[in-house]
Amino acid sequence: MSRHRSWRPLVAAALLFASSGAWAASVLPTTYSGNFTSCNDLPGVGNWQGLGYSTGNPPAEGQSYNLGVPGQTITFNYTPPGQMQYIGFNATMPMDYVVVKGGNAFNVFHYVPGVTSDTNLYSPDNSSGGPAAVSHVTFCFVPRPTGEKTADTSWKRYTDWSIDKTASPTRIVMLDGDSHQVDYTVAASALTRQLYRVSGTITVRDPFGYGWSASAVVDTLQFNNAANQFTLQWTAQGGDTDTLNCSKPAANADKVILNCSYAFDLSSLSFPFLTSASGGVNAAGITATRSGQSYTFTATAPFSISANPNESYGDTLAIDDSMLPGSVDHSFALGSGPYVWTYPRPNPLTCNADQGNSTNTATGTWSTGANTNATAADSATVQVACRKLSVSKTAQTRYDRDYAWRPDKHVVVSPADAKVAGMHGCLPDPIATGDYAGNYLCDDVDVTLNAGGSYETVYRLAATRTTEAESNFAVSGDIQVSWPADVSPVFSPSAPSDTLSFTGGGTQSIAPTCDPQTATSLHCSYSAALSGKLDGSNQATIQRVLQCFDAQNNASACGFKSYSSNQAAVAFGDPAVETDRCVALTDLFNGTAGLNLGAGFGWTVQPLLCGSFAQFVTGDIDPDPGIVRSLDVAAAWLPPANTGAGLSCEFMVPNVLTLNSDNGASKSDEAVLSVHVPELCANNGGCTYTQGYWKTHSKYGPAPYDPTWAKIGEDTLFFSSGQTWISAFRTPPKGGNAYYILAHQYMAARLNVEAGATTPSQVASAIAQATAWFTGRSSAAPKGPARDTAINLAGILGAYNEGTIGPGHCSTSPATLAAGAD
Repeated sequence: MSRHRSWRPLVAAALLFASSGAWAASVLPTTYSGNFTSCNDLPGVGNWQGLGYSTGNPPAEGQSYNLGVPGQTITFNYTPPGQMQYIGFNATMPMDYVVVKGGNAFNVFHYVPGVTSDTNLYSPDNSSGGPAAVSHVTFCFVPRPTGEKTADTSWKRYTDWSIDKTASPTRIVMLDGDSHQVDYTVAASALTRQLYRVSGTITVRDPFGYGWSASAVVDTLQFNNAANQFTLQWTAQGGDTDTLNCSKPAANADKVILNCSYAFDLSSLSFPFLTSASGGVNAAGITATRSGQSYTFTATAPFSISANPNESYGDTLAIDDSMLPGSVDHSFALGSGPYVWTYPRPNPLTCNADQGNSTNTATGTWSTGANTNATAADSATVQVACRKLSVSKTAQTRYDRDYAWRPDKHVVVSPADAKVAGMHGCLPDPIATGDYAGNYLCDDVDVTLNAGGSYETVYRLAATRTTEAESNFAVSGDIQVSWPADVSPVFSPSAPSDTLSFTGGGTQSIAPTCDPQTATSLHCSYSAALSGKLDGSNQATIQRVLQCFDAQNNASACGFKSYSSNQAAVAFGDPAVETDRCVALTDLFNGTAGLNLGAGFGWTVQPLLCGSFAQFVTGDIDPDPGIVRSLDVAAAWLPPANTGAGLSCEFMVPNVLTLNSDNGASKSDEAVLSVHVPELCANNGGCTYTQGYWKTHSKYGPAPYDPTWAKIGEDTLFFSSGQTWISAFRTPPKGGNAYYILAHQYMAARLNVEAGATTPSQVASAIAQATAWFTGRSSAAPKGPARDTAINLAGILGAYNEGTIGPGHCSTSPATLAAGAD
């Protein structure tokens, strides 16, 4: 590098003329004659206030000269190279004057403002008609501040996501046991924003220490694909408008008079063109002042934007679905849209397990920074309504019954009479309860009466109804299958099955008949014959085809489900048709001709008898005089033709109980009373009654009056007792008083003798002894031998009265005994 020399300007006459050179600089020169050695020689300038230097010799091609401060240079070049007429320069400092000397004149190129480069400068023309060869070059400049700047770029990409989850279908109606698939769709939307940063420094120097002071900086950023300009500024006076961070350092070796840092942060959301920008220029306009002078210059730095971001967040959206296993079930990569993910439900929704609302949530996660994340979620709900199918049934039974009837007629006899020879058809056991408990029932009865006696008959009338046959057993009913109108079941087979289960085992299948299926029901009826009265239960079952629906509501068969009805009880009650359910029951006396009872007569026991019947009847007479329910059989009824020596002295009283069924059949049962009156036949001495008979057959009753009492008199005093015969008869032997024990047997024996009963000698003697015993004796209870005598005599007379000794016992009706016998 050549060292420049200082020089003093020479005063010369200034000649202004146009150059005839073929090349042209950026300004027209002023031509002067003479020599030029120093910036102080600048015509019209006087003492130069700046710096200036002369090359002294013609500069060589590419030769550089130091401007006096390290790093500040000016370099010369010829255009074209290899000739010495046209020269240009490049300087680090703006040149105010450049003087080119050639021949005996020089050209002054004056730059306002100063420039750091120019070409095709030349010297005045010589006699050749063109510029003279350059002899030397002088350059003059006022030292100015310089500016440097840097421009660094970076950009970050941020992507935010939103998701929308839907289900198809959203409402499902199914029958229990059905299933339905659901498709879920997760749609994501990406919103990408790019944050661009252009940053750097601005450094202002006063390299020559010339006293410059920076007063303002305006930094302008412009991208290569848009007209938008972005600016930051700083002014020396400071204030809220400053958007550049600048500071003036203290004096320093590098002659720095201002340091600034800047950063432009721009978003593609605000400036969409940034997404396609590849670079641009950042230029700082710097204003400096010195001694009231102001100088504005620029410092520029180009910048470029890389194709890939320095940092990128949210490039991937990771989706976690609450229904699916795994923490990440699906992901979307930025730029791979459309961002739609559809998947089927892993397990179809089923009824009744999933009834109600089934909700699941998709959650998306993405990065928002080196160590930060954001999430977005959305849910989809499917409403599942489960419907039920019900089966109900009824069961009604029916059958027919035919009844059988049996009439039963008996005579009620006392235990004593039941033991008499001639009794026939007596039941082995006595009557257990009621007024006639202890007596017996007999079909044919032989009774013995004295000539004036009577027998108050007691009949038992009975009709027993039994079931003869039952038939036509059947069961029938309805089966109703129901469901809501918003479902449509499919049955296979189309009709239900029906099964009878019998108590004790065994089953029977029935085939129902069904009406056409409606929108909400299926009605069927059934009827089946049974082999007998078989109780149990009846249950219907129908099989439905399970439906598996896909997400488009298309159904396919996927199994079967059975539904059972209630168990309808099969119980047989009353029959539907009853044959011979009721009968008419009548009773007829005098069925045998020849008795002196007059014409035959009878009575209706029950005009309509619909169940088994039993009734005791006595000699009571119905209010209707034409009806006699029973008879007091009198010995006087004995026909005269049946009396006398060698005859039976007997007559019969037949009685027939008849029932008439509704089918016209009649059944009857007869009870015959054979009456013996041995007193009216030769060599027979009548019969004897017990004390109970005589006690009840006085004029005081309660039994019918026996006229034998008139031979003694009921009101006759009984010896010295102070009582009448009837009152003594009715006085019980309290404490075993032997006086009354003997008195009762004595009075009965006396009445039997008066009635005509044969008296054995033993009995006659006992009567005589008893008469003597009572004479003059009070009714006080005897003791010792007197009591023993009374008891002994009472035993003999009691045996006579009861028929053990003597002619035998007269028959006594149970009605008579019930009236008060003891």
